[in-house]
Amino acid sequence: MQGTKPTIATKTMKNRRASSKERKKALQQDVDKLKKKLRQEENIHRALERAFNRPLGALPRLPPYLPPPTLELLAEVAVLEEEIVRLEEQVVHFRQDLYQEAVYTSTSKRNMESSADSSEPCLDNSPKRPQPRTSTRNTSMASHLQSLSDEGRGKENQSCTNSTKSNKGSLVDKSPTVRTPVKRPLIDSKPLECRVRDLDSAEARNLSTSEERPLANDGPNKVSEELVKCLSTIFLRMSSKKRNSAADSFPSLSMLGSQESSDATKFQDPYGICSNFGRRDIGPYKHLFPIDAGSINLNRTSNSLFLLRRLKLLLGRLAASNLQNLNHQEKLAFWINIYNSCMMNAFLEHGVPESPEMVVELMRKATINVGRRLLNAITIEHFILRLPYHSKFTFSKGAKNDEMTARSMFGLELSEPLVTFALSCGSWSSPAVRVYTASHVEAELEVAKKEYLQATVGISSTKFAIPKLLDWYLLDFAKDLDSLLDWICLQLPSEVGKEAIKYLERAKSESLLQFVQIIPYDFSFRYLLCT
Repeated sequence: MQGTKPTIATKTMKNRRASSKERKKALQQDVDKLKKKLRQEENIHRALERAFNRPLGALPRLPPYLPPPTLELLAEVAVLEEEIVRLEEQVVHFRQDLYQEAVYTSTSKRNMESSADSSEPCLDNSPKRPQPRTSTRNTSMASHLQSLSDEGRGKENQSCTNSTKSNKGSLVDKSPTVRTPVKRPLIDSKPLECRVRDLDSAEARNLSTSEERPLANDGPNKVSEELVKCLSTIFLRMSSKKRNSAADSFPSLSMLGSQESSDATKFQDPYGICSNFGRRDIGPYKHLFPIDAGSINLNRTSNSLFLLRRLKLLLGRLAASNLQNLNHQEKLAFWINIYNSCMMNAFLEHGVPESPEMVVELMRKATINVGRRLLNAITIEHFILRLPYHSKFTFSKGAKNDEMTARSMFGLELSEPLVTFALSCGSWSSPAVRVYTASHVEAELEVAKKEYLQATVGISSTKFAIPKLLDWYLLDFAKDLDSLLDWICLQLPSEVGKEAIKYLERAKSESLLQFVQIIPYDFSFRYLLCT
């Protein structure tokens, strides 16, 4: 009995050891299986990452160890992605073709009007566009602004005689207005010019200290806002029109509703809607101050020297800006302001274009330094503010690298179609220039949309006129023309919208295409500014 006890104990110990080894072996096998599975998952992850981040145009390299459903899904995604990019590229090219077509149409229309005017003088009630002056004037603008930045404050003390002489050659204000024509005798403007010069000089002295404050603590958005304000003020000061007299001609809403017609009851109609479709309230656009090719007076820049210095300071701050931590709203407001600033600064540098082709060319020349990267207006609009599907979009081979780098660095994460109503290239058909703030940019864009549509959409019992800008970007707001018109009616003020819906329902039962009129895009120079 005593001999069997050690034997049993020994067997028990051996069994425990064997069981422990088996458990250890089983655990080791489980660990090996998990490691193998982890390697497979890591390989799949890398394969998926390569498939989704591959260069466009290159077929995805899919390893055979991927599950068949995954292989099939990746292949379908690759095909769809290529198709989306192809369609987006077509959209860009089609828009450029439409842009060129509009340029050609505008040029042809202008040539026809000029030939008709020269051969047979006749009365014309349509709004006239002031023609830009000669190319010598454009050259003198750039050289004059350059000399201003070098001379400093010296010219602020010029005599009012020079100012009076300079205004004799300025063109008459031809912005489209609805008013009773009355002939007025010419009045000697010398005393008025002296008073205006003295007032402007006083403003320059008072504002120079506040305008030239340090900007070291201002973020990119604040710099972009100040840029728009500074450039707008420069344009207003360069205008030969008088802001106070222009504002006096804009009546209140009650005056617009009156049927009485007199010289005092005229109002601004920037897009000629009331003259063609009947008098109605076109909203806040009637209070905007127009600056066109006929109202730019280069000799009025002597009272803007401090603003030109501030502009240079702001552009320097913009070049040193860091945009990495901006959220979507901050980016959106920033780039809208920068686009508008880029175009306005280009007009100061290169002068007023004399033809639609020169306007398009100016958009390529218009450049601005943002965060130590030189960007042009086309890149800002089409690669940063528009087409935000992904940063792998391909464009023309020559422009591919620069545009795609800008897109990947600065592009918006989400699409915002309403930028259409915020970007002004300085043409007659462009929306008004506003300052957009990051904290309220979405509400500001909504207001810009409604006010632009109220001022540009023409409605009558026989026609529904929409601006060419909406036709270009139709698919940003609706699936077809029919749904676009419905969408426009919802954006108009209640009374106007109800009237538009009534006419639209009647037209849909007949011929919608004959009822709708696309107002051609006019590339003539003009800015609409708030004063």
